Amino acid sequence: MPSVTITQLSDLADLRLPGEAWGALLARGDTDTVFLTRSWQAVWWETFGRGRLLLLAAEEGGRVAAVAPLFCEAGMVFFTGSGGSDYLDFIGDIGEPAVLEALLAAARDATEGFVGFRFYHVPEHSRTGERLRAAAPRLGLVCHDEGDLAAPALDLAGDPHAARSGVGKKSLVRHERALARDGRLEVRHLREPDAIRPLLPAFFEQHIARWAATPYPSLFLDPLQRRFYERLVDEAPAGGWLRFTSVTWNEQPVAFHFGTCYRRVYLWYKPSFDIALARRSPGEVLLRHLLLAAIDEGARTFDFGLGDEPFKRRFATHVPRVRTWGLYPPEVGKPDAGRASEA
Repeated sequence: MPSVTITQLSDLADLRLPGEAWGALLARGDTDTVFLTRSWQAVWWETFGRGRLLLLAAEEGGRVAAVAPLFCEAGMVFFTGSGGSDYLDFIGDIGEPAVLEALLAAARDATEGFVGFRFYHVPEHSRTGERLRAAAPRLGLVCHDEGDLAAPALDLAGDPHAARSGVGKKSLVRHERALARDGRLEVRHLREPDAIRPLLPAFFEQHIARWAATPYPSLFLDPLQRRFYERLVDEAPAGGWLRFTSVTWNEQPVAFHFGTCYRRVYLWYKPSFDIALARRSPGEVLLRHLLLAAIDEGARTFDFGLGDEPFKRRFATHVPRVRTWGLYPPEVGKPDAGRASEA
């Protein structure tokens, strides 16, 4: 068996792993998601990065087999993207135990005052969880299952009847017809940065107003969050996975959605609607048109993302889950959530 060599890359633009190679590794791994694309990871680190980047490449037989996109802070090691990213994982093939163990050992050795690993939001379909369980004792660590979250989804390809039923739900159609009857209703699906960028301030303000009267203030009160979305628009591949939808009524914006369509998975990511029109349900009109857009694109899945809100269950055909894994030395035990908090 070829030995495994670990190289620490300087940053997410390191030319030793060009963009096409990153994409090829993603396609070989258990989790190929927009949150692990090079552009998403780079923008996340640029905006929210703290501590020290640990971008580790495992080479086996002269080729890169896998990449661990990590950072360390206060002795803890996390996936880059921990915070705002629904699905995270290692990139590439970690099926050979020596590859995963070498990556984990290198990250541990590079982390001053090592406390442990906390890997957020690993999809349950990924074999990473079982591989971490197997690797932990060989590295003198204890593996903990730290809980899961629901991620409801609608199977568009495998259950076309459910897809048609979803877009035809009476409540969605009724609200759309009412708005169209009483004014001019227009829905635009945008992909190009030059078209999306001018709409972001209105999207941010609408989201802030929507959540102002609730116990959950809008994330867009944080300038860093606004910066993150602006940079995603700037850095997403032109005509690629970015999807931004605008719903106007009588030429006024009544709903927006910032999402993606990557590998035929259409993601419900960040919606907003005009709270002053809540009784007219512009959010349901938005959802109907996103479902229609996904069907028109030939998406195989409409992914409602993390969270088990009741409206998602009205449409979902299945409820995958993501799981958080922690690995700690026996003498450390499981750190409290405050010390190992999500980014």
